[in-house]
Amino acid sequence: MSVPALSVVVIGRNEGPRLERCLRSIQAMENPGGDVEILYVDSGSTDGSVVLAASLGARVIPIHPTRPTAALGRNAGWKLAQAPIVLFLDGDTILHPAFVAQSLPEFRDPEVAIVWGHRREICARDSVYNRVLDLDWISPPGITEFCGGDALIRRDVLTRTGGYDENLIAGEEPEMCRRIRALGYKILHVDRPMTGHDLAMKSWKQYWKRASRTGYAYAEVSERFRSTALPFWEK
Repeated sequence: MSVPALSVVVIGRNEGPRLERCLRSIQAMENPGGDVEILYVDSGSTDGSVVLAASLGARVIPIHPTRPTAALGRNAGWKLAQAPIVLFLDGDTILHPAFVAQSLPEFRDPEVAIVWGHRREICARDSVYNRVLDLDWISPPGITEFCGGDALIRRDVLTRTGGYDENLIAGEEPEMCRRIRALGYKILHVDRPMTGHDLAMKSWKQYWKRASRTGYAYAEVSERFRSTALPFWEK
């Protein structure tokens, strides 16, 4: 079998219909210039996600961590990926069909390690919480300090850095990006749609839990790099 042009790592747990929607959006993407392999990392789903993913042609990688984190899932996926470029997606996202084909040429610059685009909420009007987080996704294009969970990343850079820090419950992307930047690479945010996200948040309790987790991540990652040459999130 020839080396695929792109490996797509999808992580999820009990995503239900959202996972099917995600996987079908990957299948519907514009040709990235070669074969595409799909790896689905499942963190102990009980809703039939594993069977669903396999039926749609994904290679299923089941993991059973005592404390599931996105970092654990993403590492399990990219370490088995074959392509030189890995696209990371969450199971509750929808990939824009043109994003990959339009963004892969950015890697002609050998200093670019990560390319990411715009993520927006699919159902932003369903609740005030969805709307707030939809606005939170917005950031200007250009060279950035870090990316979000959805991104195209060079596999050799993941290998050099060891990937995501599995000890972090959140903030794993900025922390890894800080180590990637320390090696002299650039992180490029392009001005094009990348993914739609389905937060499905309806209550204050859900929002508070997410906000608390985010705040913990800010504090932990900021403290880790406070005395280094590339501190961030100090304010």
